[in-house]
Amino acid sequence: MFVIYSLVVVITYSSVWIEVMGSSSGAPTAACDSMTPGHGNSPMAVPCPFETLLDQTEISSSDILTVTIQQSDSSTQSFKGYLIMAFDNKTDGVVGTFQIASSDETSKTLDCFGVYENAATHRSSSPKQSVTLEWIPPESFDGEVFFKATFVESYSVYWVQELSKQTVKITRSDMTTPTTSESSPTTQLPMPDVYDGCGVSKGCIATPDGCVDSKTCSLMTTYRKMDNDHLQLEIYGQMKGDEYVAVGFSTDSEMGSDSVAECVQYRNKLEIYQSYNTKNRNNERLPTSVEGFTLDVSTFSDGYIYCSLQHPLVYQNHDEGFDLNKPHYILMATGSTGKDNIQQHTKEEKSRFSIDLTNGLSVSYFNQSRILKQLHGSFMVVAWLIAASVGVLMPRYMKKTWVGKQFMKKDLWFVFHRGLMVIAWTLTVAGFIIIFVDVGGWVSESIAENPHPLIGCITTVLAFIQPFMALMRPLPNAPNRYIFNWAHMLVGYSAHTLAIACIFLAVEMDEAELPYETYWVLTAHVCCYVGAQLLLTVHARRNSKTPPTLQQKYSADERGTFGRKLILAWYSCIAVALGFTVIVFIAGP
Repeated sequence: MFVIYSLVVVITYSSVWIEVMGSSSGAPTAACDSMTPGHGNSPMAVPCPFETLLDQTEISSSDILTVTIQQSDSSTQSFKGYLIMAFDNKTDGVVGTFQIASSDETSKTLDCFGVYENAATHRSSSPKQSVTLEWIPPESFDGEVFFKATFVESYSVYWVQELSKQTVKITRSDMTTPTTSESSPTTQLPMPDVYDGCGVSKGCIATPDGCVDSKTCSLMTTYRKMDNDHLQLEIYGQMKGDEYVAVGFSTDSEMGSDSVAECVQYRNKLEIYQSYNTKNRNNERLPTSVEGFTLDVSTFSDGYIYCSLQHPLVYQNHDEGFDLNKPHYILMATGSTGKDNIQQHTKEEKSRFSIDLTNGLSVSYFNQSRILKQLHGSFMVVAWLIAASVGVLMPRYMKKTWVGKQFMKKDLWFVFHRGLMVIAWTLTVAGFIIIFVDVGGWVSESIAENPHPLIGCITTVLAFIQPFMALMRPLPNAPNRYIFNWAHMLVGYSAHTLAIACIFLAVEMDEAELPYETYWVLTAHVCCYVGAQLLLTVHARRNSKTPPTLQQKYSADERGTFGRKLILAWYSCIAVALGFTVIVFIAGP
């Protein structure tokens, strides 16, 4: 009890220390709701010596508002920290975004309630007499906005949710076409027909299924070889506001170490950028694009963004070489963007196969049928979580059960063992063949990034040789029978252990689309399996009559048969229930 209490105290004080230390470099997102520092003191009751001023009281939704927080006229005090947000006067919801340069050493933006850059806070705890910020209204907003600010003078002296002295009336802008930067070659052209030529003069990959024929795609990439050095790419997708649509080129089916081309709208400007997905799946935008990466046309219309660009075939991205003459997996994603980089995607897609970008002129879809993957997963679950996990218990614990009862001149324990292991063998081989058909052969992947395929192959080989070993087993009284027994047992248990590990690894794979709860179900299965082994081992030691010999025959069940049957039945029911729970997860929504 004392240990638990001590841990709670340490964790509590550590959390407080982290929060205080974090506040010196800006308010945490945990403070967004109440706008109150986590200092433990009450806000000041005396009038606030600081104020929020707006440079205009009426603007268009396409304008930028200058917001200044400063000392009031009668004050000489300075503040160390602040948090400010804009609110819709009608709904009291947080609106708009702040624009702060990354070089600003005083202030930074904050993402409150999962919305990008909708608040501003201090970057350091140095004393401040005045801070000037730029605030941008939501696109096509029409209404009145006021500001609330929290000011921190010292650790115990602060004022919370102080209202701005003015409100600003925002009139919806008549502008319907986004402007572009002077450096961008973007032209305000009508949206091109991205579907024209798909499967004839260019390759196309899109989502959802069948959308190319109906011209209703929400994400789409087209590609064709222009010359020996360049591809012509089109990036197209549905989005709104400051968002992006990006296409990535991957040598495997996983995100990581990928070259990315971004089609971005930010602050009503359309741009393209090159970036890179690191091995830990973070995205880093390149400061300058590689030679030959140029934008031809970009436009945004009716909720869709479009970029047409020339892309080099062979190039260096983030110190890694890429050769798009070789087949690559195509990744696509969309989400929010900021000043310097794209944010976590809200939607992602990836091709089922590597695609030849220089010769392929086919039409394909990201969301192809998952039925083969689902069959593969379901077969492996039934084979190893149910059939094999029950079958391996028979020869070790049930040889002295059902004595005198046979089926086709074989003891019942052997009939059950052989039947269950034949089911496991058959489903394993079938699942192995199915997944190879689904992915189009062997897929070369880094073992460190995805050990599932290699472990799966080893498991299948071990499982495959088991029945052939059994066919060549010596007679029960043969002098070398013990060698077969040990070899058969080691190969079987190795295959079973690797198979369970392989199923655990599959949960992490994007293709499986399994929820995190799958880990808990698999862990419960392992715990029950180990528990059943322990119970049966203890039960066998307690109830054994005499040391067994190869020649010994029993005319009746050994004492404790009912207990063994009960444990086996209990475990079998749990294994079936947990196995079918995983299959439900595999089937998905």
